[in-house]
Amino acid sequence: MSTALSLGEFVKQLTALIHQSGQPIPFKNERPWHYLFYELKKDKTQRGRPAFFDDLAFDWDGPFPKSQELSDFLHSLHWNASVSASNPHYETIDLSEAVKELWLKRFEVSNEETKKFFELAVTRAKAEFRSEVRESPPNEATLEAV
Repeated sequence: MSTALSLGEFVKQLTALIHQSGQPIPFKNERPWHYLFYELKKDKTQRGRPAFFDDLAFDWDGPFPKSQELSDFLHSLHWNASVSASNPHYETIDLSEAVKELWLKRFEVSNEETKKFFELAVTRAKAEFRSEVRESPPNEATLEAV
């Protein structure tokens, strides 16, 4: 199963797992996504690592490694309404419960090696995303209600 997993399936299942953990997921700032995937690509020794990482290209023309394919996929999730980023500053991804459950069902059929790789990816994502996602400031309506 791990070798057949595509970038898209991996991103969707990873997003559902991170969302389930309660960690805010960045949308506007893609840098943590690119760092995460770059590190996962470099770590060729991990069992259960999907084969698509071998072909995932990164460009170092900017301040961080960037994969155009990953960036395009993240934006396509928003464009086709699989995820939303409607919070005040489009900082984080919002995932509906229905979409999360659908994506998690796909994860459940993964083999044990793939699940272990996802556990590693979620742990690394939480560390990377935690340092980048800031809490949205309270709006005036929230302040008035307090």
